[in-house]
Amino acid sequence: MRAHSLTELQAQPSRHALALGVLLLALLLLFSQGRPLPLSDPWQRLSLRQILVGLEPSRREAIVREYLSLKASAQILTGHPGARAVSRLLRLEFYNQSRNRPSAFGRPEEALAASRRWLEAIGALKRGQPPDTRDLPLALERVLPYRQEIGQAAQRLHFPSGVLAAIVDNEEYGGGKALGLSRGIRSLADGLAESLSESTGSAGPLSRTLGLAQMSWEDALKQQRRLKRFAAWPYASFPRTELEARQALEDPVKNLLLTASRLRGYFNAALGLSWSNTRYLAGHWLYYLGPAWHNWPTGARQQATWPYAFHGFFKGMFYQALFAVR
Repeated sequence: MRAHSLTELQAQPSRHALALGVLLLALLLLFSQGRPLPLSDPWQRLSLRQILVGLEPSRREAIVREYLSLKASAQILTGHPGARAVSRLLRLEFYNQSRNRPSAFGRPEEALAASRRWLEAIGALKRGQPPDTRDLPLALERVLPYRQEIGQAAQRLHFPSGVLAAIVDNEEYGGGKALGLSRGIRSLADGLAESLSESTGSAGPLSRTLGLAQMSWEDALKQQRRLKRFAAWPYASFPRTELEARQALEDPVKNLLLTASRLRGYFNAALGLSWSNTRYLAGHWLYYLGPAWHNWPTGARQQATWPYAFHGFFKGMFYQALFAVR
């Protein structure tokens, strides 16, 4: 095939421009899969008043005032990056509410009130006072016994421990509900699968997630390469079979390491990093991305704000502050 001369290329600008455009579009689609919505997404370009445009003016202005007050409180407690993340979450929640997308609350005022309570609890921690957590969706008694193990797992995979703590809390808190999305139903499914295995010799199709952070044994078997890259697996051997993976996930220390590895893989993909990247990750938006993705990957990709994602964000900041003072 002969090479095109510069004259020939200049004579066919439309064809080559079209081909280049198609190539760029394909690359954009390829690399955008599983990544957060870009900054050009509509909800990030709209002002708060534009997001709330459908509300009665006096109510809208009251919401704006409380939003700005919360943002100022977050600035004092967490600095500018934390305030930006709180602002981003609230604006996203308001946008989702106004567009009938998955949201944590039905009204902006409810989201503001919940945020205020979380910031009050975080503020107490920052001042060295015991936080009032009575009305917050927390499973402190199930998370705190594993504080050291959570911190070590997150440290080994190089991201904030509050992210992993929030995931564990979501799973354990959800499992305590009658129709919990987490531990309760999964434990029931595991029990049924174990009863089936007595007659079939197999763990059964229902038994998928196990352990403190509720991870599937299939995912556990996929973590060896990343854990080796981070030098984060301190044991002589790595699970190779379903039985070995299930046994590892029932061990809280191994469960947290495997969960942290899986989460780190998502972070690398979501942030446009290579699978092998090991630099320490920081940023308050990780507190949304981690719990949201662990609970509902599709929702996280679409930046929905259902309760596990909304409260998970504040849980991440809460546990990060709690671990720092204990």
